[in-house]
Amino acid sequence: MSASLKRAARRLAGVALRRARLGTASDGDVTGIVSPEPARHAWTPRRIRTASACRTFAAAALCCIAALHTGAAHAAALQVTPIRLDLAADRPAAVLTLHNVGSTPLNAQVRVFAWSQSADEDHLERTDNIVASPPIVQVAPGADQTVRILRVAKGDVSGEETYRLLIDEIPNGQSADATGVRMQLRYSVPVFVGAPLDGKAPALQFALERAAMDGAMQGSAPPAPGLMLRAVNRDATHAQLSKVKLTWRDGQSTLLTPGLLGYALPHATRRWPIANAPADAREATLSLVVNGQPVTARVRVDSGAAAPADSTPAR
Repeated sequence: MSASLKRAARRLAGVALRRARLGTASDGDVTGIVSPEPARHAWTPRRIRTASACRTFAAAALCCIAALHTGAAHAAALQVTPIRLDLAADRPAAVLTLHNVGSTPLNAQVRVFAWSQSADEDHLERTDNIVASPPIVQVAPGADQTVRILRVAKGDVSGEETYRLLIDEIPNGQSADATGVRMQLRYSVPVFVGAPLDGKAPALQFALERAAMDGAMQGSAPPAPGLMLRAVNRDATHAQLSKVKLTWRDGQSTLLTPGLLGYALPHATRRWPIANAPADAREATLSLVVNGQPVTARVRVDSGAAAPADSTPAR
């Protein structure tokens, strides 16, 4: 296959991945593509409409590259455990383990950010309240390297504090032309300070919300509003949402995700798009897992007059 065709496939993949990152911002704890800065993108009507197409486009482009470089792809070698850390005033330190499953040494960097949410966005800001020691490590092939995560802020924990560790594999200078496609992982590990040890789920308020879709073709009917799931956390502790499913009045159901959907931090509001929702949907039964506990709630399209549904433990 010609070198020009390979270059074209790489350009196609690059465009797809950039679109996917902008259109499908996620609260997942592990991402497969390194981006230079923490993502701060929120769902907008345009991103709701194009998210599915971007995922498909990116997957096709990556498959194309894989076919071009069969046997030459260099898989990312970095693994990180655990994928969540909990600290407290009397437990100010924890250990992060970096493992190299590859055949060559790798370098990695650990950075610490204060994590907050507002206006339906994640915000990451550099902080000195928690430090990683050492912040840059080299891990030999097949070996482990431990990094201590230490809360150095003085005083008691007055409320839950939330942070993110970004762990990046640092490029070692190998050429993509020589080694094929090289994937580099970024791990985003949540750190909670002062979270309840029992993992009790906060009382969330859920509602369905319609977001107006823009960009209709001239002369065509305006697109139908996109349906979103809204979660309001007025509690002082975070909520981790997973295994989220909506069952509609006609008995059909929509699975938002079989795994982690995301987090609603204390006093934050989050929204997630619902793909392939019925056009005439007005209400549904929501089932999900919040902080490890099954929860059900009856949710309706919020007209602005009625209060959102409170979550209740499943029976």
